[in-house]
Amino acid sequence: MKTGKSITWLACAALGVVVALGGSPRCSAETAIKHGQREQRDPSWRFFNDSAIRVFEFQIAPDALMSLRRQGRTYAKATVREGAHVLTNVGVRLKGMGSFRPLHEKPSLAVKFDEFAEGQEYFGLTKLMFNNSVQDPTYIVEALGTELFREAGLPAARATHARVKLNGRDLGLYVVIEAMNKRFLKQHFLSAKGNLYEAYLQDIDSRLEQDNGEPGDQSDLRALVEACRVRDPAERFGRISRVLDVDRFVSFAAMEILIGHWDGYVNHTNNYRIYHDPTSDRMVFITHGLDWAFRRPNISIVPPLKSVVGRALFQTPEGDRLFRERLATLYTNVYRVPAITNRMNELLATVRARGLTSGELAKVERTATAIRERIELRGLRIADQLAGKELPLPKFAADGTARLPGGWRDESDRGEPTMDQPVYEGRQTFHIRANGVPSRASWRAQMYLPRGRYRAEVMARSEGLRGGSGLRISGGERDYGISGTSSWRRLTYDFEIPEGIDVEFVCDFYGTLGDVWFDVDSFRVRRL
Repeated sequence: MKTGKSITWLACAALGVVVALGGSPRCSAETAIKHGQREQRDPSWRFFNDSAIRVFEFQIAPDALMSLRRQGRTYAKATVREGAHVLTNVGVRLKGMGSFRPLHEKPSLAVKFDEFAEGQEYFGLTKLMFNNSVQDPTYIVEALGTELFREAGLPAARATHARVKLNGRDLGLYVVIEAMNKRFLKQHFLSAKGNLYEAYLQDIDSRLEQDNGEPGDQSDLRALVEACRVRDPAERFGRISRVLDVDRFVSFAAMEILIGHWDGYVNHTNNYRIYHDPTSDRMVFITHGLDWAFRRPNISIVPPLKSVVGRALFQTPEGDRLFRERLATLYTNVYRVPAITNRMNELLATVRARGLTSGELAKVERTATAIRERIELRGLRIADQLAGKELPLPKFAADGTARLPGGWRDESDRGEPTMDQPVYEGRQTFHIRANGVPSRASWRAQMYLPRGRYRAEVMARSEGLRGGSGLRISGGERDYGISGTSSWRRLTYDFEIPEGIDVEFVCDFYGTLGDVWFDVDSFRVRRL
């Protein structure tokens, strides 16, 4: 457990009383220390802070296994063994969106200990999420990001690691995250009886899935939407303040921007929960799904206007001022690069001791090096912007094209494809080969681009490709332009960005057999 100031911030956040100006807590150090002592006696605290390498063995009977294959999102009965713990009638189902994997691969799992056995717990927990971490090869980004949110006085799920076996099959290392249920809500709010909603690529003006509280007409969400639609800025800020915990939302938005969580609420209306706190009668946003944080160091620190709440709040003078002040405060107090990279090293040491293969470890180290560099660069970019400097723009030639500055990396999230950089037919290439099993992989690089319309271009060819390959940007629709055997041809991808952002270019691949080569030197970004 962290000491000093962090205990105060974390304990106050858990008590649900962080509502002070600048993100500072309104509870005393004595209260925080007492709560911290209670927290250390809490079995769930011990679970998430124990350095032991836990192995979870799931045993699922053939009929339940068949049911899980057919209806993966429906709980099936399982027996779970972890050390001396044996739990029967545990509910297990598949989970995930972009990270979803079928049962025969490395599935992400939702595990509900009391689904079929009322009152059953594990370390004081009734539910855990086992994430396969296919979108984060380091296995540490979720833990690192949520710790920073908690340091900022915000509710966020805790995370640890474990190995998983399913009917004797070793699935490898997983990131284990506490579920956002009543147990979670009791840690962070004085009441856990409110409505808790979750969203996937939705804003609050859509009907959201409800996870807690009394099912109804979602009038609490509608009240926030209606407040956001008030035309007069002064009246709008007042209306929003009556139904939204503005102080915590400002910190929430600032933290998403600071850690480059481009796939969160304020930048992408994704990966968030929203809770109607009965005590304050206000809505509170909760971060979720941080496995793609720390990837884009050049995100602007200008108040983001892409979401319903961000647009409504930050286009008022008071909301704009609060955001800018809070971001500067949290940059000083929370986004401290040496502390973040030191914590990153501690988490990596834990991962290295988890029995990964040499290939897995190489991927961990390679990706971690890139993330560490981006964390450091993000710190510099924030400091520059706070000092009034603009983000660096790319250099476009007279023909309207720009080349990437470098920094390509390989990323595979399915199968074991070959990925290397050979000279092929006289060209320096990025190469991907599928070796007889379903594989998905890509070569990726980033470039900061200002608002506008663009076209990405690259030359590629394939040989015996059973699948497809193409060019896109991260978050864009896949367009597999070549398959089978193809001579060198130009692949293009048109896109538009409404404001300046780090754009990640993806030379994409999926298939079971065959090769594709991308000509490194042919890659261009054309301004349209």
